[in-house]
Amino acid sequence: MASGQGVTLGLIVEGHGEEQAAPTLIRHIARAFSFHASIRCEVRRVPKSQLIQPGELERAVEALTRQIGRRQPVLVLLDADDDCPKDLAEKLKARCHAKHADVTISIVIAKREYEAWFLAAARSLAGQRGLTEQLDPPLDPESVQGAKEWLTVRMRPDQSYSPTRHQSAYSDLMDLSEARKARSFRKLEKELGRLLGWEQG
Repeated sequence: MASGQGVTLGLIVEGHGEEQAAPTLIRHIARAFSFHASIRCEVRRVPKSQLIQPGELERAVEALTRQIGRRQPVLVLLDADDDCPKDLAEKLKARCHAKHADVTISIVIAKREYEAWFLAAARSLAGQRGLTEQLDPPLDPESVQGAKEWLTVRMRPDQSYSPTRHQSAYSDLMDLSEARKARSFRKLEKELGRLLGWEQG
């Protein structure tokens, strides 16, 4: 796509924090791949507990494509929590294809939760927005149960992690090369490249 051309991406997320954070992160990733077109994200928030019910994801995609058009790509970004990311993604993808085969849709499931990517990139977030100056990532960021709590423990005593206060800022500040230690983050980058059309190495 031409660097000056704007693109539209439909985005389905589950949390209030992701409504702002996911578009911020998508633009951060796009810049890293020298994709300079403006990206307009049209976001719909649907709780995961609702979205995984039969017919609900399909309805969300239908509503979103009515808004942006069926030729625009759609990204569904959810937390795995205790689910297997691969299995959940395949189930949701099959449902979408059965109902919306004419729409380009990617399903990305953050292993455990979105905040696991912050844990992977912890060193680059040290000293930022209430986090302590010394911050070492866990050996396996995506295996940590309670990434939000992990962040809170490593904040100054008067601070606690809040998705609506911190998630968007950390998404913009984190070092993407560090975040790539998380497999599900690499999956996100790959799918965005496919949806938005930039070249990847």
